[in-house]
Amino acid sequence: TVSLNSRHIVERILKLEPFQKAETIALYMAFGGEVELSPLFSICWELYKRTCIPVFNEQTKIYEMAEITAETKFKTGNYDIKEPENAHRIPMNAIDLMLVPGVAFSTDGKRIGRGGGYYDRLLKGYQGTAVGVAFDEQIVAEIPCEAHDLPVDYIVTPSKIFIARNER
Repeated sequence: TVSLNSRHIVERILKLEPFQKAETIALYMAFGGEVELSPLFSICWELYKRTCIPVFNEQTKIYEMAEITAETKFKTGNYDIKEPENAHRIPMNAIDLMLVPGVAFSTDGKRIGRGGGYYDRLLKGYQGTAVGVAFDEQIVAEIPCEAHDLPVDYIVTPSKIFIARNER
């Protein structure tokens, strides 16, 4: 089941202008207490938006984006996260909006992930809008950053939308 806080976050995402304008949206399959975005998948499809999620490339050891639809069949992937069985890859430059999980975010868009650098690599050179999604208690005053730590443009929580608009 999707928590009430996750539902509030989804409702706020729907009101974001970059979401409304986006044709292709990168979501993710939540695990380990992350914001649950599952209601957003079907909403995107109803709005005729193309959706994709990160899938792990065993050869390159990096995540790539793969399209998913209501008919997509899933298998268990890296970290036991569901991934599409027959993944049709979507280039990063085709993605208008990317929803990004994190352990913590600062209000200026800096984030702490799980330590693998996977989203930093996805965000490197990404030209679309990056939106961090987090619960209120994951927002902190300041996050120390290194050169490879890439920020997001917005952070959406159950109670607020923070606008950071960062350069990557």
